[in-house]
Amino acid sequence: MITVAEARARILRDAAPGPVETMSLLRARGKVLAEPLTAPLSLPPFDNAAMDGYAVRAADVAIATPERPVRLPLSSEVTPGLAHIPALTPGFTIRIMTGAPLPSGADAVVRLEDATEEGGEVGFFQPVPAGENIRRAGEDLRAGDRLLEAGTLLTPPRIAL
Repeated sequence: MITVAEARARILRDAAPGPVETMSLLRARGKVLAEPLTAPLSLPPFDNAAMDGYAVRAADVAIATPERPVRLPLSSEVTPGLAHIPALTPGFTIRIMTGAPLPSGADAVVRLEDATEEGGEVGFFQPVPAGENIRRAGEDLRAGDRLLEAGTLLTPPRIAL
């Protein structure tokens, strides 16, 4: 008689992988990856707004207080999928929606609820640090990152990845 560990070792030594198949993701549940999976692109693919608000240069709102808000002219709006992203001119702000690309020149996003918009100007009531409310390109995944190893059982979360 042999031990369970010995039996397992013999089985794994003599087992051969089955044929490699290509199939739709809908049929992949319960299958095993034949080769490693790497990220084909970075996520997010570009710096973008983490929430609705106003793209600013942190230096432009550095002295803002509730008693003495900084008011900046609103120059444009950036939405997800917009073909042309305007650059942010110093001393101005751009309205931006969640997921929209960050305009060049901007280094922070002030949340919509932390500002007031009136008469083509936006009032800011507190400073904001550079990088605030921005999702950086590749923050979640970088192109080429190893996502799953060969031999990984494909479960719904892994298929979603």
